[in-house]
Amino acid sequence: MTTGTGYVASMATTALPMKSLLNRLAGSLDSAADQLPEVVELPAWIDPSFLRAAAVVAIATTLVLLVLAARIIRRLVVRGLVILFLAALALGLWSQRVSLADCAAECSCNLFGQAVQIPDDLNPNCSQAAGSR
Repeated sequence: MTTGTGYVASMATTALPMKSLLNRLAGSLDSAADQLPEVVELPAWIDPSFLRAAAVVAIATTLVLLVLAARIIRRLVVRGLVILFLAALALGLWSQRVSLADCAAECSCNLFGQAVQIPDDLNPNCSQAAGSR
């Protein structure tokens, strides 16, 4: 009887490192995205709330493509690479979406290294801080 509970306890302790591994992966994706150069200036109508909604749509689309790729692509190596790429894209989008949740309070929103303008209705202090620079 004790071997069964020991097995369950060992399974519980092995599940914990997986969570920290995912947190570390999301953190490294987030920090890597912050180091990307600003390529273009995003239009003024793109704000953090729009980007959060667009990220959900992009993640759902990526997951649909992931399932389709797993079912349609027959070559194992190509299927694995496509699935790996789409999974990394979905994780990156989720990580960026999470960082957009609180960035308006800090007046510094970025999406994959691209600066996002914060509208006055989200945080009026951001326009005052930008004007004083």
